[in-house]
Amino acid sequence: MTITFDTSILVNYYAARSGVASGTTTTASGTSTAKKYAPSAPWLPGAKTASNTPALMTTAVKNAMLGRKLIDENAAQLDLAGASSDYKKLFALYQGLDTLAGVVDQIGGKGLTSVDKDRIKSVFGKGLAEVTAYTDQLEMDQIRLTRAQVTDKAKSKVGVTKAKTDYTTPPLVSGDVAAPVDAFQGDVKFNISIKRVGVTHDITIDLADMGGTPRNMSNVMAYINTQLSDSGVGTRVSSLRIPGGDRTVQVGGKPVKVGVNPDQWAMKFNVDSGDTLTFSAPKTEPAIYLAQSVGNPDPDGKASTKDGVVLSQLLKVQTDTVDVTPPPQALGDANYIDGRVWAKDMEKTVGTVHATQIAPDGSVYVLADVTGKTSGQEIKGDQDVALLKYDSAGKLLFTRTLGASANASGLALAVSADGKVAVAGKVTGGLSGATEGALNSGATGSFATSSDSFVTVLNTEGEELWTQRRGARQNDEASQIAFGADGSVYVAGRAQSSLPGTTALGGWDSYIEGFKADAAGKVSTLFTQTVGSAGSDRPGGLVVDGSTLYLANNEDGHAVLHRFDLSGGTPAETAARDLGDLAGGEIAGLVLDGGQLVIAGSTRNDSMAAGAVTRGYSGGTDGFAARVAADLGPNAADRMAYYGGAGDDRVSGLAVAEGRIYLTGQAGTDLPGEDPVSKKDGFLAELDVNSGAVGFSRRFSGKDGYATPTAIAIDSSGASALDRLGLPKGTLDMTDSPQLTAVSSVRAGDQFQVRTGEAGAFKTITMDANDTLETLVTKLKRGLNYQAKVEIVTSGGVRSIQVKPLNERTILEFSAGKTGKDALDLLGIPEGVVRATVTGKDGKTTPADGKGAFYGLGLEKDLNLDDADGISHAKAALAAALGVIRNAYKDLKEAATPLNERASEKAKATGPVPAYLTNQIANYQAALNRLNGGT
Repeated sequence: MTITFDTSILVNYYAARSGVASGTTTTASGTSTAKKYAPSAPWLPGAKTASNTPALMTTAVKNAMLGRKLIDENAAQLDLAGASSDYKKLFALYQGLDTLAGVVDQIGGKGLTSVDKDRIKSVFGKGLAEVTAYTDQLEMDQIRLTRAQVTDKAKSKVGVTKAKTDYTTPPLVSGDVAAPVDAFQGDVKFNISIKRVGVTHDITIDLADMGGTPRNMSNVMAYINTQLSDSGVGTRVSSLRIPGGDRTVQVGGKPVKVGVNPDQWAMKFNVDSGDTLTFSAPKTEPAIYLAQSVGNPDPDGKASTKDGVVLSQLLKVQTDTVDVTPPPQALGDANYIDGRVWAKDMEKTVGTVHATQIAPDGSVYVLADVTGKTSGQEIKGDQDVALLKYDSAGKLLFTRTLGASANASGLALAVSADGKVAVAGKVTGGLSGATEGALNSGATGSFATSSDSFVTVLNTEGEELWTQRRGARQNDEASQIAFGADGSVYVAGRAQSSLPGTTALGGWDSYIEGFKADAAGKVSTLFTQTVGSAGSDRPGGLVVDGSTLYLANNEDGHAVLHRFDLSGGTPAETAARDLGDLAGGEIAGLVLDGGQLVIAGSTRNDSMAAGAVTRGYSGGTDGFAARVAADLGPNAADRMAYYGGAGDDRVSGLAVAEGRIYLTGQAGTDLPGEDPVSKKDGFLAELDVNSGAVGFSRRFSGKDGYATPTAIAIDSSGASALDRLGLPKGTLDMTDSPQLTAVSSVRAGDQFQVRTGEAGAFKTITMDANDTLETLVTKLKRGLNYQAKVEIVTSGGVRSIQVKPLNERTILEFSAGKTGKDALDLLGIPEGVVRATVTGKDGKTTPADGKGAFYGLGLEKDLNLDDADGISHAKAALAAALGVIRNAYKDLKEAATPLNERASEKAKATGPVPAYLTNQIANYQAALNRLNGGT
């Protein structure tokens, strides 16, 4: 929630802290000589509060730490007979908030143990709940005060993007727009297929047809438009100027302007209404999509400082440059490797990428953990799952979050032939709308802190079709997933105790499970079966081929392959093969290719039992890949190859296309034919297991000299001339899902409350899976008794909801739903009061209903001291709330003071603000700006 301050609040705040009086005249002895029209406030000079008392812990804070209440109206003494009870309530609330701010200060004390900090957090949580409860029931005579915000309209931050009408490439040229463009040179051919009114127009673009005409932006755009026009379609292409902006350098840690960057120019396809565009190319080559973490996780070598900035990055690499020339390297392109098409940094909130998969339309899905707001979507808990979809040109098409209330991680990803997407992982805490299995829902009861396995299936638009959650009494997780030909979904995972219908084998047990949705979308569990040893097990790969399921399993340190027959409904194991001890290594993946199983991973064992060794072990931890018979019996064609150097090399991903095996992972000290690049390098290598030969290979680094690949996917026809132009392969997706559960972290079953009138009954708005802006408008109108103007407004190409009172007398109120199921914050609708206002001749804004002024504290219910950001935010929020109370007191006092004396008081209060106070205010405002992202 954004916190805003006005200057008067800041001045009053620092005046109170520093002992500067506001509107009070005193003699040398400290006795007031002016007639009192309002009781003295507790924050005025001489009053002892947590904010202005130099002692580390005031009596009030000590009492709070002992479990006593923060708010006591009877303790708020007024020094003016007959004063309004509003003052007593204001002062009592101020004392409670001020004490709570003092509790926050304790978390920064020296020498605190984890027990001490937990106690402070607990006291803060209870104190915040007390302040919330008091404020929510507070009734005053002359003014009105709410815990949340006060606005004249409520507008959702979450919206739905209007249908796009254009597609813009990355910049293709910088500086002189008339200069030849590198990307246009050479053999550049591609096709544009435009479907219009049921008729498909196939248009061939071959820049060789331009003859000797210089291939600059203007000439190439003219050539393409001629081809489009001759085909009778309305779509056109133009050059788009991108202003260069200021060029700056860092001087003393501050940016200093040293000139202006040159303008850049991109291609912009303006898609005519009714046209559907599909791009393709006559020549293609394989393209690898790599996900990796880059950046030094510990720059100062001290784990406690947490000063590392690690980013997740998606790379596209062309593996064959003979027939298709890859894009030219951009000037100053960091960590470039030959064949790299592009590198995209993800948002800082995107954590580890666990999986990538190619979609049938040529786009690429990325499954990652996220720890904060992502693509404009707030998350509920500390960590959620995000599915990101990129086109082949690296443009982010959409982001879909799971909506877990506490903590979730996405570990596995699969895409079906018809474009459906399945995601699996683990979740702790609530997950609204999920069908839960027996034993442990994970959200309630004695197992609330244990993780459960979950499976979610989405359609091509990223709209959730169904979610299943099943758990054991202890922790469990789903880490492998695959589609069957009939749309069934198969999962492999591991559990610390028995799953429903199974018997524990000991330690972590691996399991396999099947799900099937009927025509109505009802999901049935086909089977759940434990697989493994009496030791600790972990699945490393899952393949489904017809009625056969293959599992690669790490069983007590051994790489073991299992083959199951699914034709009978319940898996019947038909074969198993132990490939040997991994010696501390792990399995990275399993693929079925050409009638053989391909397994890859890392090992220290120089004699794995996977067939004839075609490339020997090098030392330390080596990567390996093996081809074995699909029946799991020994076969003369079985082959195995190691990959690595003398150091520790670890494989984290396997991809196979057209018989070619690609491995990626973390490089050690040396690799065959690849020199070290920096501190911790990643690698990508094509390994021919049959011969042991290494084909295409690259060793590379990243930000700060660190690169850790985590996932890999390959598109056998993903690289072409389109990459040079920044155009995507496949059909342009010009629309986003209209479902609010798709474009936000809202889940079916999440709620919030609304009411009309200050004493009206709250009505609950419950979100459905298929809710859109239109359906939510209807729900809001009904919930607000048709006393609100609820409409859909458009700004910047995004449609969102706006709510205003229907007339000047109407008061609307929005209240958050239950913790873990609140939809209000996820929709970006501010909690609090919405009322109409009028502006008088004096320029003062007052409520249009003519009643007392409204004040909003802007306090969130979920403030916490869990980390440095939470502590800073809590301090800022409490400071803002205290400022609002001081402002309310000032207005009450002013209203009680005769006009002639108001003028006198104003004259006394005028004059320059001391320099030190101005500096303090500036520093405080800068801190608030940083908290609010610069807003």
